[in-house]
Amino acid sequence: MKIKYIILLLFLISRVLWGQESGIEESGKITISVVQQAWHTGIILPVQEINPEIWPEVSSFQEKKYVDVSWGDEEFYQAPESPVFLAVRAILWPTQSVMRIYPFSISISSAYTSEARFLEIKLSRQQFDQLTRFFSNSLARDESNQPIASEAYGKSHYFFLSKRKYHLFRTCNTWVALALKQAGLGNRSCCVLNANQLFRELGQTAP
Repeated sequence: MKIKYIILLLFLISRVLWGQESGIEESGKITISVVQQAWHTGIILPVQEINPEIWPEVSSFQEKKYVDVSWGDEEFYQAPESPVFLAVRAILWPTQSVMRIYPFSISISSAYTSEARFLEIKLSRQQFDQLTRFFSNSLARDESNQPIASEAYGKSHYFFLSKRKYHLFRTCNTWVALALKQAGLGNRSCCVLNANQLFRELGQTAP
């Protein structure tokens, strides 16, 4: 009889400890969001979770709550009316790309139009740090190791030159998929060319 009570007690203790460990693991997750609005997709991150030692530029917008990081053709992405000839140019041959780094503090739902769609993804601390390292390493930098602002339409505060070229087989959707693949999410990035493919791929692999 005593053995049964001891076994039961050990079982209950293990359940309590397991539950605590699960809670710690879950609370350690960091939620990001993939967003699609019109032509472009990007990734929304909580600013307070970004390690400035990995991505030093975060220090310039640490008072903000979120940052939307996205990527695209330098001229088409910044053009006010998305002209067709720039879209065709961006698709037909490799062009200079830019990263859009846009910090904000209002709620995510209020920052985008009603047509925008979102997919929340939970990352571990290691995955999150790898994601921000990918962002930092994707920026083209000058001799002082500072990001180079785009000057396609005058010097920009939000658009910065990126290392990779934009073309038909490397769109913003491909880039978002690559960023999350580099973070260790386990998704593929090859041939992820449009938003539907991206959301379908991430929906299959994201926790």
